[in-house]
Amino acid sequence: MLLFRYSRWDGTQEVPDITPEELMDRVADEMLETGDLRRVLRRMMQFGADFPGGQRMMGLRDMLERLQRRKDRNLEQYNLDSMMDDIQERLNQIIETERGTVEGVLSEGSEQPSGEADAEGPESAAPQGESGQGEGEGEDSPTDSSPSGEPAQDGEADGASDAGLRELQRQMAQRHLDQLTALPPGVGGRIKELQEYDFMDPEARRQFDELMQMLQQQMMQSYFQGMQQSLESMTPEAMQQMQQMVQDMNRLMQQRLLGEEPDFDQFMEKWGQFFPEGIENLDDLIEHMNRQMAQMESLMNSMSPEQRRQLEEMMAALMQNEGFQWDMAQLGANLQRLSPQPWFGNDFPFSGDESLSLQEAMRLMGEMNSMENMEQSIMEGIRTNDVSRLDSGEVQRLLGDEAAKMLEQLQEFTKKLEEAGFLKKHGESWELTPMAVRKMGQRALEEIFGKLQMGAFGAHNVRKSGIGTEREDETKRYEFGDPFLMDTQKTVFNAVTRQGAATPVKIRYDDFEVFRVEATTRTATVIMLDMSRSMLMTGCFQAGRKVASALDSLIRTQYPRDSLYILAFSYFVLNLKPEMIFDNSWIENGGGTNFQEAMYQGRRILSKHRADAKQIILITDGVPTTYNSWWYDGGGGYGGNVNGLEETLREGRRCSREGITINTFMLSRDSDSGEFVQALTKVSRGRAFFATPDRLGEYLLHDYVTNKRKVHKGRVQG
Repeated sequence: MLLFRYSRWDGTQEVPDITPEELMDRVADEMLETGDLRRVLRRMMQFGADFPGGQRMMGLRDMLERLQRRKDRNLEQYNLDSMMDDIQERLNQIIETERGTVEGVLSEGSEQPSGEADAEGPESAAPQGESGQGEGEGEDSPTDSSPSGEPAQDGEADGASDAGLRELQRQMAQRHLDQLTALPPGVGGRIKELQEYDFMDPEARRQFDELMQMLQQQMMQSYFQGMQQSLESMTPEAMQQMQQMVQDMNRLMQQRLLGEEPDFDQFMEKWGQFFPEGIENLDDLIEHMNRQMAQMESLMNSMSPEQRRQLEEMMAALMQNEGFQWDMAQLGANLQRLSPQPWFGNDFPFSGDESLSLQEAMRLMGEMNSMENMEQSIMEGIRTNDVSRLDSGEVQRLLGDEAAKMLEQLQEFTKKLEEAGFLKKHGESWELTPMAVRKMGQRALEEIFGKLQMGAFGAHNVRKSGIGTEREDETKRYEFGDPFLMDTQKTVFNAVTRQGAATPVKIRYDDFEVFRVEATTRTATVIMLDMSRSMLMTGCFQAGRKVASALDSLIRTQYPRDSLYILAFSYFVLNLKPEMIFDNSWIENGGGTNFQEAMYQGRRILSKHRADAKQIILITDGVPTTYNSWWYDGGGGYGGNVNGLEETLREGRRCSREGITINTFMLSRDSDSGEFVQALTKVSRGRAFFATPDRLGEYLLHDYVTNKRKVHKGRVQG
């Protein structure tokens, strides 16, 4: 049992490169099944492809699935509503700190009168001789020498003054307590009220100022990413500076709206530190600000209505003045008017538990919006079969290095095939080159021969005989299908040349050198491929195309003296060049199936050859439904089914008289088809094979090769 271990991409693994030949082999395999290049390229773009060595090219749908998983992880991890809860908790702590100090002042004020009585009582109750005078003090004491009681009046005045001050403090503390008690429950309302509140506790004031600076900085950073490096603290002066920048930006955009040429360079010279790198002109600035506005809009849309209301109130309070709020609203309006497609915020249903700060939430919104845009780009790529517009840098940022490398492979997919000579651009679409068609024929040949088993079919009798094949002195590299007449010396020499002077000598497949053979017989073949509706609908036509491509490759590589022609027919006949075999533009059905005209065209082609053997290979699943009536009236019209059958059989007799064998490969087993094949075989002295589409190639190629190699005393039968 094979075991596989998968691990997270850490950047050290290599995404193996895929060669153009490997890509073309995969395209060829797909083409042999579907016959539609556009569909094949679209499928590989969408779903990727697996290759024999374990390599995989990721498709757009793989990338889309990764992106959706990443989005789902974020949605299941974070909770936006907790962002306001955290701010609320910090405000509560500040309020409780202030409340403790206020209540302490009130408590001290209510207890002070009894404390004063305790402090003055012993002095007033003491005997006159124990008035607190020190020993040695006598009648000269100021206290005793003032019978009018002036010292007592000064004490009463000081006490009254202290009592008034304490009452004033108590009243002020009560007002503060009433203000704290009357604070609104929402974050925004509390911030607004506390901004005008005169804190009694210095620590509470410090904590509140610190919270305000943090929230103001986070709010501004949500719009202007470079601000954190530019402003250390969000002082009132800094807020005024930010407002001035927004006003300058509005003037810049107003000038654009009026058709004037704004001085963008001057603006960036003054305010460029508040923006990330890469903003080269006003359009870049507008695009950047649109993204920032969309982040804020997405944040609002993704929160509950109550939390959204609180956030709006808080941001209004943080701007501290209505003028700044108006400037920001005007900025949003200008951006909307200048944008080709107005920005909008997405709605993300977060359901996790992890809390976020305002700045973290904005960063998350930016990432989620980027993933949303990437998803739309991928969907557009799937729709148009074009991945050139996908940004590999953005894919790397969102999905990692592995996905970026795989996207680059996908983007170079058609480019590699084009540069290798397998594809060429035709308008907005691609088409196969002759080299690609030959490659597909070779793949079809390998596939069909790979299914053949020794003795799978019996030998077919032949009517003519010949002298077979002879070995030549010239050698060549072995190719699949060659007679294995190996030249041992050159084979070993090839291996040594490749690996160097070392032992043991390891011989590979591509080292084999074989003697060329010369076929002393020549065969001319016409394939008649039925393209009626039933052939197209059942996959029989595609099987016929695959066999035609394989036979073309076999003849080109193994029997170069043979000739092959391909005729596709329905109610008309089309002579196909090899590069047209897998082109769908010429396919047309309807109006009948004219066997007679196709045989006539095939007979005319073969009459020009002086081959030892001439044959027509008919691939069909039905019977004639029409014919050319010009044989009778010269009008070129079409006849009915009965006459079509009779004229087809007459044409079969003409072929037989001219030495042309008709081998019929019937892909249907109904009674009408059986009777037609039996009659055609009889009049043309040919042969008939009943096959299924998946076995057609095995029958046809085995029959062709067997008859090429069968040797008798006399001439070889073709």
